[in-house]
Amino acid sequence: MLRTPFHVHAMATLKVSGRRILGWRTLAWTLAAALLLSGLGLGNHELWDYHEPYVGGIVREMASSGDWIVPTLNGQPYLEKPPLFYALGALVCRATGSFDPWALRLPSALLALATVAWSSFLGWRLSSARAGGWAGFMVGTGVLFFQVGHMAVVDMALTAAVSFSLGLAFLALVEPAYRARWVPWFWASLGLAFLAKGLVGPVLVALPVAATLLIERNPELLRAFLRPNAGMAAAVLLALGWAVPLGLRGGREFLTEVFVRNTVGRFLADPNLVPRTGRLGEHVEPFLFYVQRVPGNLLPWLGIWVAALGSALPRRRRHHLSPRSYFLPLAFGLILLLLSFSAEKRMVYILPVFPISFVHAALWLDTRVPRARRRVDRTLMAVLGLTFLLVGILGVGFPWVVMDRAGLPWPAALTMAAASLVLSVLSLRLLWRRDFPGALDLAMAQWTGFLVVFLVFAVPQWDRENWAPLADPYAAALRLERAGTRVVGGRLSETQLGFASLRLRHPLPMADDAATLGRELASDRPVAALVEPQWWTAELAAAAPGTVRPTAASILRPSLRSRAPVLVLNPAALRRAEGR
Repeated sequence: MLRTPFHVHAMATLKVSGRRILGWRTLAWTLAAALLLSGLGLGNHELWDYHEPYVGGIVREMASSGDWIVPTLNGQPYLEKPPLFYALGALVCRATGSFDPWALRLPSALLALATVAWSSFLGWRLSSARAGGWAGFMVGTGVLFFQVGHMAVVDMALTAAVSFSLGLAFLALVEPAYRARWVPWFWASLGLAFLAKGLVGPVLVALPVAATLLIERNPELLRAFLRPNAGMAAAVLLALGWAVPLGLRGGREFLTEVFVRNTVGRFLADPNLVPRTGRLGEHVEPFLFYVQRVPGNLLPWLGIWVAALGSALPRRRRHHLSPRSYFLPLAFGLILLLLSFSAEKRMVYILPVFPISFVHAALWLDTRVPRARRRVDRTLMAVLGLTFLLVGILGVGFPWVVMDRAGLPWPAALTMAAASLVLSVLSLRLLWRRDFPGALDLAMAQWTGFLVVFLVFAVPQWDRENWAPLADPYAAALRLERAGTRVVGGRLSETQLGFASLRLRHPLPMADDAATLGRELASDRPVAALVEPQWWTAELAAAAPGTVRPTAASILRPSLRSRAPVLVLNPAALRRAEGR
């Protein structure tokens, strides 16, 4: 039979299509698990950590004021971050009519879900549906990504934007025939990365892309990325669409605060560039901070991730690697190095590069599995064996921890542990028979079960013990205010101002010096003050005419109790509260 070019093209297309639908059940399971886990547990606990309350306060004020340019906290400009996440949160809260924790966390959950879907698309596009499923599942259920995806923090917006940008750059590098399609979208995504966290976003993306262009030394590739296109125009419009109105509103001071003090100043921890918002030097860590902390935050998929990273190293001298094999590991390494030089470090700062590194791990896994079916692959067997062992230990042991700490009935704990043990045995059995996809599917189901138990049982108990009491002073202040008492604040932190904004729903009058607070408490009218506890203890407790009202936060251990303000009532407010 004569094979015309049409027949050759059709056969190639069928071959690619067949490869891409390989393992579609894994991909379907990943998407179903992502939908379940992203929505589960968003509203069963109070706002946690240092950042969630003040982000929630900014979102509430933006939703209430309709000011999409200048984020505010307690009515004052708060320019630590650009407004993308706050605006998304404000839109969600307006649509739902709620400022409850679940509504404030919903933007992070949706962005996490979009990142999982994008990672799955990359795995499917570049290898198979099976690879897409593995990529999405490892991204969505890694320890750090899973945690941040259930928190109201701006870092998930940056993670999503950087993941899209690096993924689009990767597609442009490895698919020359479709480069003209991917490059404009790559540039447009840089505009979103800018709106997510200022100059940090585009720099994180540009560093590995520029390094790859230097390594390749391909003029055609360079021209493809730098040729003017609609995506460049979109990126410029997105950036200027916020920066220009910001400059018109606040002039040089606002622009300096965003692009100098909160970027260069925080990177260098320079005392000459102290931001007006936030606290300079609060997250200063040693150079090796990320090297020490990253492994634990990649669990339980650390073994697969490390093996895939090692595969990117050249095996022979003068062996030229293609961008397909080295771009994603190079991006992780360069971003890790850049952030290690920054004075201020938090684990969420490096989260944006986690998704694409898990995509690399899934692509590596998808290439090793067919070969391992033909011969024993000791590396793959060891990596998957250790992964399944870790998942099994956590899955079998955690229900008993929940029984002890959260009161889970022992029959339920026994059932959960037995089900997890059965899945562990079956997955190891399939691994021994070299049915790697089947073994991985069972391990994914087991890890999903572990996360469901964690979200449904452990998180609410942890919240009752540690975090929910922190919100009680603000609830007590709201009750007093509704009864006619004037409520003021004294030297509250960003976290405390955020809680106050969410509970009281208006800017809190501030008395940030001892004389002003003393006059407020000496007033004949009822006055209650939410006061930063260390300031109250050090300077005001002995002299100020007020009485500390106990709240649920008062019984917490000191490290947590210091996060909540003390509620101080003047004599008139105390008499009213006691019904005298």
